[in-house]
Amino acid sequence: MKNTTQWPAHILSGLLLVILALGLPALASAQDCEAEDHQWAESQYYPAGALVYHNDSWFESREVHQGKEPGISFDWKRLHSKPDCSDTEQHPAPFDAAEAEQGLTEAGENVEVCERPEQWLFAETYDEGDMSSHGGNVWEALEQTKGDMPGVKQPPVWRLVEDHCSIQQSRQPVL
Repeated sequence: MKNTTQWPAHILSGLLLVILALGLPALASAQDCEAEDHQWAESQYYPAGALVYHNDSWFESREVHQGKEPGISFDWKRLHSKPDCSDTEQHPAPFDAAEAEQGLTEAGENVEVCERPEQWLFAETYDEGDMSSHGGNVWEALEQTKGDMPGVKQPPVWRLVEDHCSIQQSRQPVL
């Protein structure tokens, strides 16, 4: 008895060609990142999503920062494969201090450079108006304080800064 569930060879070949024809443009549109074009430089500002190659590894910036070495600080996420550099919105280019002072990116667009305040430290003295990061939030000192954890002491010596630009950026959905 003849097996009617087998596909003829020419139909399988045609189906394979269609799959390849649909898949190749997607592969061709991906642009590999070249390590020599993405070397980390301490003097550069790296916006969230910026890509660098440092010490034989690829890294993606988690938030805007400058001078923080990849692989040492939390500001960088190690990537396990070579990234696709074709999406310049998702992976913006780093910029130097002069561009940061002018508020310009490599594309010439005005941007607000937002840096998250340094992490709160128990032994640090903070003056009125100083800002610090703690518990995923940004806090502003209401008076001089040392050793008072933000959000804990009563009456409070810290004010939660809910509208700080670094908080707004970190709450944007990741695509």
